[in-house]
This record gives sequence, structure tokens and C-alpha cells, in this order.
Amino acid sequence: MANVEARLAMRDYGPMALFALVTIGGMIFIWTSKLLDWPLPIVTGVPLLLMAIYFVISLAFAGFRLHNEQAGDNLYYMGFLFTLSSLGVSLYLFAGETSIETIVRNFGIAVTSTIAGVTLRILFNQMRRDPIDIERSVRHELAEMTRRVRTELDSSSREFSHYRRVSNQMLSEGFEEIARQAERNGEEIQKILEVLAKQAVKPISEASAQLTETTSQLSEIIGKFGTAVETVGKKLEEIRSPEDVVRAELAPAIAAIREMAEAQLQPLRNIEQTLSHMADLPGRSFSPELKQVDPLWVPQAEKRSAHQNEPMDDKPLSEAIATNSANENEPPVDTARRKRRWRLW
Repeated sequence: MANVEARLAMRDYGPMALFALVTIGGMIFIWTSKLLDWPLPIVTGVPLLLMAIYFVISLAFAGFRLHNEQAGDNLYYMGFLFTLSSLGVSLYLFAGETSIETIVRNFGIAVTSTIAGVTLRILFNQMRRDPIDIERSVRHELAEMTRRVRTELDSSSREFSHYRRVSNQMLSEGFEEIARQAERNGEEIQKILEVLAKQAVKPISEASAQLTETTSQLSEIIGKFGTAVETVGKKLEEIRSPEDVVRAELAPAIAAIREMAEAQLQPLRNIEQTLSHMADLPGRSFSPELKQVDPLWVPQAEKRSAHQNEPMDDKPLSEAIATNSANENEPPVDTARRKRRWRLW
């Protein structure tokens, strides 16, 4: 912050301080050198050297730089002040015993500083550029730049046109090449797909043939199975119940057993009839001894009569065989008893 303030102060007050320092220093040197009667080259050269130093500093250092007109005026006024200082010293010395030659020489020194100041001011004024000249030069430069820009734009337009034509040509050629390459790729892909399709269809065809063959075999098997099922159904319809089968199969055996039972019972019936006739004879009766000998005779006769009157139904084979066996076993006992009773009677 301090550096910035110092630079601003130098920029604002530096040129004025430099001008005051050089001018006052030169005036003091002129007064001193003339009063002390220093050599003429030193008295004349030092003010000119101070003016040259101020000129260089005004051009070289940015902090002390002024406009060209202001710098030229400062040099002119500095030379004029040096001239007036030299004339003042000469008039001061003229009051004494100084000769006219010395006074004229002092006026020559004063004119020299004035000439130097005017010269430097003219140089600065020549260095200053007129605004009209600046405007004219700027217009000339602008016109030149406009011509250059137009030329560049024309060349750029031509280059863009050439680039557009080249780009269009390259794009068209590229699209054609891409189309040809795509067509070739499409043909190759189509060939590959055809090969793959053939390779893929072959196992599918084989599987389809096997499937067709298997389907036909299954159809035949199903047909045979259906025929077998129909046959089994017919046979099942023809099959009768076990009771009917047993009845149909055992009917002849039952009839034969029944005939055998009738044949066995016929003699017993004859004997029973004979005994009945004998019992019906007048004045005849069974003795108590006969009844005691065979108390079951009457019940057995009644049992046989009831058995003869019972109808033959369709009983199971075991019951029929048991009944017939009982009937077959009973007559010999009855016959023996009757024979025994007959003997008793």
C-alpha cells in the first residue's frame, strides 16, 4: 500500500519537483560561477548539461514523463530563466568596475541558454504529433487494415469454399465407400446367416424326423392300447359275477347231489309209509317198550316230513353239501332203529 501511494505521489509531484530542482540548481550555479569568476566553458556548459539531463529524465523515466508540449515549455522556460539569471549577474557586476566586454560575454552566456531552451522546445514540439495528423494516419491505417481484412476475408471465403467442396467430396466418397463396405458386410453376414441357418435347421430337421417317428410310434401304441382297452372292456362286460359263475358251475353237481339224496331217501319214505299203515291198523298200537327204545322216532319222522316239504333254494355250496351229508348220514341210523323197533314189535 505504501509503495502504491509513493508511486502515485511520484507520478503527481515528480515532474514539478524535478523541474524546480534543476532550474533552481542551475540558477544558483550561474550566480556562484560568475561571482567567483569561474572559467567560461564551465559557466556555460553546466546549465546546458542540466537542461540535457532534464530532457533525458523526462523521456526515460515514466514517473517524470510529461506531454511533449509541456516538456518543451519547461525546457524553454528553464533556458529563459538561466538567461535572465546570467543577465541579472551581469547587471549586478556592471554597477562596479566591470568592463563592457565582460558584460557582453555574460549576455552571450545568457543567449546560449535561451537558444538551448528554444531548441529543445522545438524538438519536443516536433516530436508532438498533431491530432489531425494522428486522425489522418489512423484513417489511413484503418483503410489499410480494412483492405487487409477484406483480403483475408476473401481468401478465407475462398478457402472455406474450397474446404466445403473438398469436404463434400470426401463425405460423398466416404459415404459411397461406407455403403459399399456395408453392402459387402451385408452379403457376408447373409452368407454366414444362411450357413448358420442350414447348420441350425439340420439338427432341427433330424429332431423333427425323430419326433415324427416317435409320434407315429406313439400313435400306433396308443391305437393298440385303445384296441386292448376296448377288448378288455368287452371282456369285462361279458364277465359275470362270481355268484352267477358258482351257481352256473355247481348247478349240475347240486342236481346230482339232489338226485342222490332222493334216491337215498326213497327207501326211507317207503319204510315210513309202511310203518304208517301198520300204525293205522285197528287194535294195534306201539308198546311203551318201543317208545322207550326209540323216543326220537316220531320227531325224526316229522323232521323228515318237514324236510321233504321244504323247497330247495339256492344255498351256498357248503350249506348244501352239509345238509345233504347230514341227510345221507341219517337214513342208516333210522333204518337200523326201525329194524330194531320192528324186531321188538
